[in-house]
Amino acid sequence: MAIDDRSSAARAARTRRTTRPRAALALLIVLAFAGAAGAGAGEAEESARSEDDIRVPPPSAGRGLSLPGGVWLAGDVTVSAEVPEGDPAKAELDDLSLLLRYEPVPRLAFFTEIRLEDSLELVEGEELIEGPANVFVDRLYADWSLTPQLTVRAGKFFMPFGLWNVIHRAPLRWTVDEPAVVNEDVLPKHATGLSLTYQTTWHGWSLDATGYGPAQDELALRATKESGLLFGGRAALGHSVGDAFVAVGLNAAEYRPDNAKRWTESYGLDVDATFRSHHLTAELIYTRLPGRPRGRDQHGLYLQDVVPITDTLYGVVRFEYFQPPRGRTATGQLIGLFWQPIDHVILKANYQFADRKLENLVPGFLASVSFIF
Repeated sequence: MAIDDRSSAARAARTRRTTRPRAALALLIVLAFAGAAGAGAGEAEESARSEDDIRVPPPSAGRGLSLPGGVWLAGDVTVSAEVPEGDPAKAELDDLSLLLRYEPVPRLAFFTEIRLEDSLELVEGEELIEGPANVFVDRLYADWSLTPQLTVRAGKFFMPFGLWNVIHRAPLRWTVDEPAVVNEDVLPKHATGLSLTYQTTWHGWSLDATGYGPAQDELALRATKESGLLFGGRAALGHSVGDAFVAVGLNAAEYRPDNAKRWTESYGLDVDATFRSHHLTAELIYTRLPGRPRGRDQHGLYLQDVVPITDTLYGVVRFEYFQPPRGRTATGQLIGLFWQPIDHVILKANYQFADRKLENLVPGFLASVSFIF
């Protein structure tokens, strides 16, 4: 398998609740195979898979070690610091990850990521705090390539919703923190079960469609609030427009935690574009929360631009808007730098502005250093 860097009266209500997730999943699968049929009308080019497991922002970062017998090993550790406006500064060992991929035959691969979190934190004016140091399986799945375009994934993986949700490893992100609308407290982070992905290119078009379900995180070696049912899908279409390349994605997911009786619905639109060295990304996400009054659903968006300053130094600017489940809306702006002085080290420095402080939108200075191999 090639690895590429690129990168929905009581009975009626009950019936509606149980069929919506299947309807959302079916819709995306239909989109996937409709695209496949369209691509089959001509000679399809071999598609290259965009692996969130290995993909990194340019320039080239550590790409792991290829060992004999089809084994690939990689890892990273990140230390981050935060100086929020009006609160004590703090630094922490953000996370440590070990990734292992085994490809016994060309069409079958196994992948796992083991992560250590909450180990060390230093808060201004306090002694070093040793946390519980949680070790858990962040991802564990098998990929089977039925054809060069069609792949089945089974196990625990990042939920394929939008652009950001599949990139949780700190070194692979342009900024220290993610936008508020894609924070893991807003959307489920994991899906456990099966996904079916179709990817191809045809006459300058690219198509990427995925359906997935049925569960949320069930394999972690710790208690998790994500346990429950989850169904969803994603379809993205891309094409060159002059010197630019633009891809537009549509997302739908419905999920229900184990302690809930009603489904939560999330819908998203995302854009990923490159133009004159700029890398533009944007996501709009709307979540219909059960039991909330009309007009109090959760929604938000962000728009981010990355532009190279030198071969190893990048500037980042971002605008975001977020309506949380409670309280007024919040808007934020971010300016930052992404620097990779050597292959295995990534430094980031951001300043976050916000007109309202939220748990995942804190005004102030943020920085991180990541070591990756």
